[in-house]
Amino acid sequence: MSTGTLIDLHVHTTISSGCSVLDPGDLIEAARRSRLDAVCVTDHYFIEGANVTQRLGRARGFPVFRGVEARTDLGDMLVFGYYQDIPEGVSFQDLCWYVHEVGGLVFAAHPFHTHGGPSLTLSFQHRGLDLAEDWDRLPVLQELDGVETLNGQVSEEANRQARVLARRLGVPGIGASDAHAADMVGSAATRFPRPIRSEAELVAALRNGDYSPVRLSG
Repeated sequence: MSTGTLIDLHVHTTISSGCSVLDPGDLIEAARRSRLDAVCVTDHYFIEGANVTQRLGRARGFPVFRGVEARTDLGDMLVFGYYQDIPEGVSFQDLCWYVHEVGGLVFAAHPFHTHGGPSLTLSFQHRGLDLAEDWDRLPVLQELDGVETLNGQVSEEANRQARVLARRLGVPGIGASDAHAADMVGSAATRFPRPIRSEAELVAALRNGDYSPVRLSG
């Protein structure tokens, strides 16, 4: 690493995400090919995939951080700084309480994603609301620490709407590939201006908001 750090903050492995075909070893090699400085494994519900990949990363000399993609009543959320399994269907409000209690962070994953899994916009539609217009109708969204404003697997329009939502909520935006296969790794990432050497430093940097989402390929 040099003066900054380029991290893909949303990737899935075969260990804990049944929808992924990316095993930990292939993830690390794909990250190196993509010239990433680190990845954060965010498997669905379970921390084990992140634990396994982190151990392998240490053995191979490549930084791997841990997170979880939680599935809540308001859609999928990326959780950082909370290193436990998260039951499927947890309420968004409860998730934020648990995570914030230990100093962690909650970011809305692909909030305007409409195919392939739950999202914030779909949860609004189920309530007869339009996220783009009615975002302030659910005050609990103020508990969000940030928004994934650049997801490598969704449309540019969905990412544009996510950027608008982040601005309205007054929270920072991250970029990530949401990779489920090797050729997806590093399609988008987050660039931090300073080195990130530990999970504590990652959480502190995410809280600080001094970073930018970047499109690397695709």
